[in-house]
Amino acid sequence: MLLLLIVAGAVGGFVAGLVGVGGGVIFGPVLFFAFQAMGIEDPVLTPLTLGSSLLCTFAAAASGAVAQARAGAIDTRTALTAGGLAAVAVVVVSRFVATQPWYDKTAFQLVLGVLLVVVVVRMLLKKDRADTLSTAGARRGIGPLAATGLGAGTVSALAGVGGGVVLVPAFSGVIRLPLKVAAGTSTAAIVLITAVGVVTYAVLGQGQPVPDGALGYVDWPRAAALALPAVVTAHWGVATAHRIDVRAVRLSFAAFAAIVAARLLWNALL
Repeated sequence: MLLLLIVAGAVGGFVAGLVGVGGGVIFGPVLFFAFQAMGIEDPVLTPLTLGSSLLCTFAAAASGAVAQARAGAIDTRTALTAGGLAAVAVVVVSRFVATQPWYDKTAFQLVLGVLLVVVVVRMLLKKDRADTLSTAGARRGIGPLAATGLGAGTVSALAGVGGGVVLVPAFSGVIRLPLKVAAGTSTAAIVLITAVGVVTYAVLGQGQPVPDGALGYVDWPRAAALALPAVVTAHWGVATAHRIDVRAVRLSFAAFAAIVAARLLWNALL
């Protein structure tokens, strides 16, 4: 299992740096299946998966954000505004939805499975725009940024992801940032979102029957096996994104995500 976690962490970190989705779409399913293999069930399984996945996503995003900042691909104002509002949503949704008994593994698999389907469709249909880092035409109105942030925070809390599946298309299509800047800004916002998410799940899980070594609903030992390689490969993902046409990599990831989505939805519905 340790080798699986290390490999998944490396892949998740690379994807996080490459397309700005945070890596949680890989970390979440891997942790979910790993915890199930350990015999962990609800009411602990789902929130433990969410909190631990957010820690992995934080590590990958933090590494990626450093590389994106060096490349000049972060719009700071957009990242802080959307990320801050998303963090508020993470706290509220985690407290009143994701850690409630009715939000069980079936609900989690449905949410994450549908989210992965959205990721697949987006990966297949996305068209790359001009290779530029200029943000001269950006529209940073508080309304679009608030809607983007609150949507990303809700998705983050319910699926254990960074919210990049909401942030990247919104930053690119609504805020009108160039694609590379949208991905970089998403990565920076995810650092704030997931940091708040990790603290929230750690606090909400105090006193619960979690595995040895876990802090609340954050299983540090298992998450570290994913997070440490992700820190390294996130840099490689960012470097790759700024050097090559990422279409082939994006399509490969879409195929992988489709397989995982099918597994999750099959388990949830049948």
